[in-house]
Amino acid sequence: MKIKYLLIAGVISLIIFLIYLSTLDKKIYYLSLGDSLAIGLTNEGEKYGYSKYLADYLEKEGLLETYLNDYSKEGYRTTDLIKDIEDNKKIKIDNHTKTLKNALVKADIVTLAIGSNDLISKINYIDDYNKLYDYADEMFRDLEKLLKLIRQYCKEDIFLIGYYNPYDTNDPKLDEIFEYLNSKGKELCKEYKITYIDVYKTFKENDQYLDSYNIHPSKEGYKAIFDILLKEIDEKILK
Repeated sequence: MKIKYLLIAGVISLIIFLIYLSTLDKKIYYLSLGDSLAIGLTNEGEKYGYSKYLADYLEKEGLLETYLNDYSKEGYRTTDLIKDIEDNKKIKIDNHTKTLKNALVKADIVTLAIGSNDLISKINYIDDYNKLYDYADEMFRDLEKLLKLIRQYCKEDIFLIGYYNPYDTNDPKLDEIFEYLNSKGKELCKEYKITYIDVYKTFKENDQYLDSYNIHPSKEGYKAIFDILLKEIDEKILK
């Protein structure tokens, strides 16, 4: 009789474990990478961006397994993130060491916000906008290297946040540069099967998402990015 009860208990335990695994597999490991936009730094100094909106949404829907944004860093450029991946950057969370390559392998969703600092650092100190196209092409060469590197480890869904014009200006030449950035970004994403989140028009039409003293969006601006992002995620993953 004792053996019979042990067998029944074992079967029940196995069933519970299998149910747990099937439930866990349906949940999402979300990795956010990039610069201050990935962190969610607002123009009021808060930290609540599109990645936090998305993590909170997935948590509310009971779909979130892990949200990891600790590899993002304010001021990061494309080459900084390339180096982090090549070096397999390690972080500690709750006394557990996590490596970036492992996080990329495990991720079901990766969002990426990178490249703005590469160009903005040039815009602030240049008097010939035509040179910016050369700088943009240089940035995209680095970005292609980055996307190729990320794709080596992450075989799931990757979303690149597009570029908005952060300057309070009606300069058509500067607008053309940001339109060029978005056009190049879309082409590059197609090559690596990455979804491009185009936010340019949304920010152009809603000047309340920015102010003239800060290049970072307001909380409402980040919410607008999240709304566009969620639409793509809903169509590709959640349906």
